[in-house]
Amino acid sequence: MRAGPADVERGLREIVGAAHLIAGEAAAPFAVEGRAPRWVAGPGSIEEVARCLALAAEARLAVAPTGRGARLHWGNPPRTLDLVLSLRRLDRILAHEPADLTMSVEAGVTLDAVNAFLRPQRQLLPLDPPRPGDSTVGGIVATAASGPYRARYGTIRDLLLGVTVVQADGRVVKGGGRVVKNVTGYDMPKLYVGALGTLGVVVAAHLRLHPAPVVEETWLHGFPGLEAALDAGLAVMDAPLVPSRIELLDRGALAAAGQASPPEAGLAVTVGSVPEAVRAQGERVAALCRQSGGAALPVAAPEEWWRGVSELTWPPEARSLVLRIGSRQADVVKALRGVEAIVGEALRRTTAEVANGVLHVLAAAGDESARLARIRDGLAPLGATCVVEHAPPDVKLFLDPWGDVGPALDLMRRLKGELDPRGILNPGRFVGGI
Repeated sequence: MRAGPADVERGLREIVGAAHLIAGEAAAPFAVEGRAPRWVAGPGSIEEVARCLALAAEARLAVAPTGRGARLHWGNPPRTLDLVLSLRRLDRILAHEPADLTMSVEAGVTLDAVNAFLRPQRQLLPLDPPRPGDSTVGGIVATAASGPYRARYGTIRDLLLGVTVVQADGRVVKGGGRVVKNVTGYDMPKLYVGALGTLGVVVAAHLRLHPAPVVEETWLHGFPGLEAALDAGLAVMDAPLVPSRIELLDRGALAAAGQASPPEAGLAVTVGSVPEAVRAQGERVAALCRQSGGAALPVAAPEEWWRGVSELTWPPEARSLVLRIGSRQADVVKALRGVEAIVGEALRRTTAEVANGVLHVLAAAGDESARLARIRDGLAPLGATCVVEHAPPDVKLFLDPWGDVGPALDLMRRLKGELDPRGILNPGRFVGGI
């Protein structure tokens, strides 16, 4: 016999304690894309997470795992929602091996907290997605969130050595580094990256670190047009240089980043190394930019400036549209021009990671189902993809945030059926309504 609401609430209270359980109307502020949960539970240990999920599986509760909620606007609205499982209390750094450049942390530790801990050792976890103060390690794994540092250091897939996961039935499994138990046949650390918490709840991670560069410098050059800025960026990529970041900004993005009289486009490049190498590479970057008509622009406090750049396409209000477009490096401006032609005056600003061909677009929300179909049709000849990172919840009911992923969808559904046969984890939120 399935447990009733009173039994569920009693069981959750026994697991996490009355101080860490919110029920009824008080849980409304924890809504996910307009759907309010019946309960919000905040377990304080991996064992408590496991017990919560075991109870949820028995009672057939729909569960949404979350850290600090930075990216709860990603994905489809959940089909149903009973329990928000908050991992904020799992915020311990478990181990650090400076000589091996590795560390283990619980899932609720934020990116800012990780790098603050590592700074005295002159090491870093080189990820720079928006909102690092609210981006937990577990959330970054679940969403595969990244930023401009991807140009040199890759994404969380490249930095994740091992994971501890609580499966939908409450079983705790480990894979990769510091293995206790593996799920046979799967590369576990990769399996959960970007799965939006639909296959299991990541509760701890074993991470690869990098030494902090001795010196890191950023240069910004302005251009008369986006095409010229992209030409300079591709030239930098083709040269014997090692940029840590290389970002294209349109006029709206430059204005929002603090340029008083912004040109049509800008190219920002960061290099980190020893002083001599940084100086030499900076001179080469400047020469390549001049060849494409670029002129140097001031950047004060580069680290703060980059944190601001990462926020440029973060939704400033509920009625915003944020798109993430993946294209070939050489096609990012073509992709942007296509979006610009459809969105028109609703376009606010765009940035693009030249090294990866990832374009970020912020626009005012409108008739998204019609616009999105036209945008995707226009991107198809470029072989580009378009994911809706943010749209108003009422609008999301009438569009597919993910787009067509082709034959991979069948495999995704089989994995979901094998690892979460009752479909309790974030039901409906991922690709194809998984």
